[in-house]
Amino acid sequence: MSKHFKMSWIIVFSIIFIMSCSDSAHEPSENLSLTGPQQNIILIIIDTLRADHLSCYGYHRYTSPSIDSLAAEGTIWANAQAQAPWTLPAHATIWTGLSVRSHRTLNPVPVLTDNGETVKLIFTLDKDLPSMPVLLREAGFSTFGIANFRILSDVYGFDVGFDQYSCNDDGAGRAGISVDSLLIWLEDHNDERFFCMIHLYDVHSPYSPPAPYNTAFQDDPDIGYFDWEIDNNEILNKTGRDIAVDLYDGEISWVDDNLSRLFSWVRENNLADETLIVVMSDHGEEFLEHDWVLHGETLYQEVLHIPLIMSGPGIERGHLDSTYVGQFDLLPTLLSWADVECSSYFDGTDILNSMAGDRVIPSSGTSNFSWVGRNQMASTVYNHSKTIMMNEMEDFMSFDLISDPGEQTALPGDSAGIEDVLFYWATPQLGFPGFAATDETTIQALRDLGYIND
Repeated sequence: MSKHFKMSWIIVFSIIFIMSCSDSAHEPSENLSLTGPQQNIILIIIDTLRADHLSCYGYHRYTSPSIDSLAAEGTIWANAQAQAPWTLPAHATIWTGLSVRSHRTLNPVPVLTDNGETVKLIFTLDKDLPSMPVLLREAGFSTFGIANFRILSDVYGFDVGFDQYSCNDDGAGRAGISVDSLLIWLEDHNDERFFCMIHLYDVHSPYSPPAPYNTAFQDDPDIGYFDWEIDNNEILNKTGRDIAVDLYDGEISWVDDNLSRLFSWVRENNLADETLIVVMSDHGEEFLEHDWVLHGETLYQEVLHIPLIMSGPGIERGHLDSTYVGQFDLLPTLLSWADVECSSYFDGTDILNSMAGDRVIPSSGTSNFSWVGRNQMASTVYNHSKTIMMNEMEDFMSFDLISDPGEQTALPGDSAGIEDVLFYWATPQLGFPGFAATDETTIQALRDLGYIND
């Protein structure tokens, strides 16, 4: 295990509650200082987008010309890892710069009430943790956010720190509307130092790109919708896999075209030299690579390998960085890029100005969402060696991501990898999230998406 990773946890114990950059006050924090020139940040999070389906990541289809052009003017991180296989904990990591075991915004949990009923409760983000929108607003940024999945709403704490924030319960097909809303806000605030976050949900299942994007990669105009049919953990329509991928790729192209309007606006308003644009996703998607689909149930690379692209002032142009990095690196990186100093602790590091290599990159989640036999799982990647823990420390398997990038040949758990996973599993808890009282509409939405199986 890397000495750097172990040393970071020594630091944790010594400064574990240095959390003075909280959202409890909206006045500039004494622990924040702003020294740089006027600079802006636009963060684009494309839900369910796996890295290897972007053409700039080597995909055989030309799915993402606009994102490719952005990448050509900036840096691509070839080996970015999600810290969780589904939206809520992954976004909590992006917001806080902490691993899942640190912030503890976890999967839905069942609670047995006094009258014997089981109520599904969903974690909320701990509002006392320093977060990206809070820290940037305290540093003088105007902050604006758009999300397109109910789990990212104010009910779950993701609005804290934004001057203006909106969340659509179901943002499928709303990329055009969401980009329009962002452009309207930018027109009124482009003379301010701004931080904007836009979360686009269109690539998520069910796969239903609007015409003509439904025929971008298949020829039948009558095919515009595909959803997986799953009954008792059995996939009933595996033969539709190719159509699912065709429409998924069409959704990527639809999102990419809408982002081209945002990129053009930045250039046309002469903001390209002072605006950092970041494109990333919260997690990927499975298409039967390991005999399963969707996401949230495994920690294979098709779910954890995500795109991370940055373009703007101070970012090396046309650069491919092969360092293994994580979602928890984004917050400390943005603060450093914007010359915002903060004394808060982050599990991640500034990947632009520090030696980010030779680190263990962890991920974790819960497999089997059926409240019975819920199995905790975790994984770590150290350089190209990956180890996955299943069934709460009972089963381990390792992979060499260079010789076996598709993780088709499981090796016995590597001793160093097992040590890394167990060390991560013992991470001290820094966040103390609450629970949201979930209405039946939310529960049904999560059930429809496969996150809850009754």
